[in-house]
Amino acid sequence: MTASANTKDLVELFGIYRAEWLSDALFKLFTKPTYYPELETARPCVLVGGRGTGKTTVLRCLSYEGRFALDGADDSRVADWPYYGFYYKVNTNSVRAFQGDELTPRQWQKMFAHYLNLVLCGRLVEFLDWHCVRVPGAAPLSESICQEIAAALFCESAGTQEALLSSIQKGVRRFEAWINNIDPDNLPNLSMQGTVLDDLCTATLALPQFREKRLFFIIDEFENLLDDQQEVVNTLVKHCGPGYTFKIGVRELGWRRRSTLHHNEQLVSPADYERIDIEQRLDGEQFVRFATEVCSLRASGRFPDGFDLDSMLPSITADEEAKLLGADARAREVRDELERLAPDAARLVDDATAIELSLIQYWARTKRVSLADVVMEREGKRQAWNDRLHNYRVPLLFTLRGSRPGIRKYYAGWRTFTLLAGNNIRYLLQLVGQALLLQRQAGLPADGEAISPALQTQAAIDVGAKNVKELEGLGVHGAQLTRLVLSLGRLFEMLALQPEGRRPEITRFTLPEDEPLGEVEGLLQAAVMHLALVRTVSSQRTNLDLKSYDYAVHPIFAAFFGFSHRDMRKISLAPDVILQLMSDPKGAIRKVMRRGGHDPDQPLPNQLRLFEGFYGRD
Repeated sequence: MTASANTKDLVELFGIYRAEWLSDALFKLFTKPTYYPELETARPCVLVGGRGTGKTTVLRCLSYEGRFALDGADDSRVADWPYYGFYYKVNTNSVRAFQGDELTPRQWQKMFAHYLNLVLCGRLVEFLDWHCVRVPGAAPLSESICQEIAAALFCESAGTQEALLSSIQKGVRRFEAWINNIDPDNLPNLSMQGTVLDDLCTATLALPQFREKRLFFIIDEFENLLDDQQEVVNTLVKHCGPGYTFKIGVRELGWRRRSTLHHNEQLVSPADYERIDIEQRLDGEQFVRFATEVCSLRASGRFPDGFDLDSMLPSITADEEAKLLGADARAREVRDELERLAPDAARLVDDATAIELSLIQYWARTKRVSLADVVMEREGKRQAWNDRLHNYRVPLLFTLRGSRPGIRKYYAGWRTFTLLAGNNIRYLLQLVGQALLLQRQAGLPADGEAISPALQTQAAIDVGAKNVKELEGLGVHGAQLTRLVLSLGRLFEMLALQPEGRRPEITRFTLPEDEPLGEVEGLLQAAVMHLALVRTVSSQRTNLDLKSYDYAVHPIFAAFFGFSHRDMRKISLAPDVILQLMSDPKGAIRKVMRRGGHDPDQPLPNQLRLFEGFYGRD
C-alpha cells in the first residue's frame, strides 16, 4: 500500500471496484482466490463467472505484467518464473468487424484466424522484448526465425526481434484498416491458423532462458467473440502445441460454441480443458474468507493490524429486528386479546418473545382458529412448535410492518452482505462502499465505526436500485431484462408479504418440464449471463437443459424489492407467465397471487414508486 493510500478514508478505498478503473493499483489490491493454483498448471483452463466475479483481475495477474507487479517490480525474480502469460482482452469493436455480406462465413473465419495469429504472435514478441530488458544476457530470437515469422504472417521483413515486433504491429494496423475498407476482389494473403503460433512458441521455448518454462495465452471476455470466431479459438485450444496453452475468461452461458472448425469435434471437460466456475469455487464460507481478505487488503493502509468487518457491519438477531419492525405492538395485541378471552391461555405465554407472539397471531389467522387454540397447541406439542418457530422466524419478519411506509425488512451484517453479493466481489465492494458513504453523509465517522442496521439496509437498497437501472444498457436484451427483474422482484416481494397458504420464504422459480420454452429460452440465457438471474441445478431433474435449473432474481436486488436474499423455496412459472410478466406485469402478478388466494393489489414500497408507471400497466 502506498503512502498516499494511507491518507485515504475508507469511502475512497472502497469506491473503486472495477479492474479497469484500478490501473496499477489492481495488483496491489490483489488477493489470490483458492482456485488460482489451478490456473497456473499446464492444462488449458476456462474461467467462468459473471460481471464482477473477479475474472479480469485474476487473468491480468496471471499475465507477465501482473506477475511482475505482484513481485514488486523486481527484475531479479523474472528469470525464475515457471510460466509467462500474455493477456488479450477481446475487443468488440475489432472482432465484430469480421462479418458482413462481402465475404462468405468461411472466408470471414479465415480472416479472423489470421488476425488472431497476428495479435497473439505480437503479444509474445512484445513479451520477449520486455524480457530481454529485465533479464540481462537473455538470448533473443535468431535472425532466421524473425525472418520466417514475419514472412509467415505476411508482414514486412524483419531480421531482429525488435524489428519483428514493429513489423507485426504495423501488420495488425494494416490488416485492421483493410478489414474496415474491405475489397472482396482483392483479398490479402493469410497465414494458416495456428501454424505460425506453433513455430514462434517452439522457437521461444528453445531459447536457453525458457527451457522447462510454460507459455500461457490469456483470452479475456471470450463471450464477445462471434460464434464462428469461438470455433477458431476452440481449435487452437484443442490442438495447442507442447509448451504453450490457453487460459480463457468467459461469462456463464457466454461460451456458445464448443465445437472446433471440425464440427464433429467438441471441447470436453476435463479431457480437453479444466473448467473453473468462480461462483461454485468461491461458494459459502470460501467466499466469506476471500471477501474478508479483499476488504482487509483495501483497508490495510488505514488498519495495518487488521480490519474488523463484523464490528463495522454489525448484524442483528431476528428478535431484535422484530422489535424494530413493530413486533412489540403485535405482542401487546395478542396478550390483551388472550387476557380478555382466555386468561388461562394468557398465562401460558408469559415467557414468549415478541416474535413468538407474532407467530401465534399469524398462525391463528392462517389456520382460522382462535389464539387460545394455537397457545394450547404450543403447550401440548412443544417440539413441533419450536420447529415451526425456527422455520418461520425469518419469513415472519417480512409481514410485521405490512404495507406501511418505511423499512419492511432489515439487511444488516457482514455475513448478510456476502449473501446479498451472491459470490460476486464487485457487488460486495459496492455494498460496503455505499454503507460507508451513507455513514459519512449522515455526519457520522466512516472509518471503521459501527454502521447502523438502517444505514446498512439503505445501502443494500441503493446498490440494488443502481444495478436494476444498469441492466437496461446490457446488450440487446437489456430492456427485457430490466422488465423481467422489475416484475419478478415485485412478485417475490408480494409473496414475502403474504406467505399464508404456502410454504414460507419463496425465492426461486422453476419451469414446467412439459412446456416448450419458445422465446423465453434466449431471455433466460441472457438473464443468467448478465446476472439478472442466478440458476442452480434442480435436485429433481437429471437432463441438463434450461428446464433442469431453478432460477432466482440475483440476491443483490433482494433489498431493493424487499424479499429474502436466502436461497429457499420455489414456485413454478410457465413460459407464457414469464412473458406476461414483462408485457403486463400487473396482470401476470395478479394471476400468480390469486392462484394462492392472496390479495394482488398491495401498495408499492417507497423505493419502487420510481417504477409506478411500469407496475400500473393493465
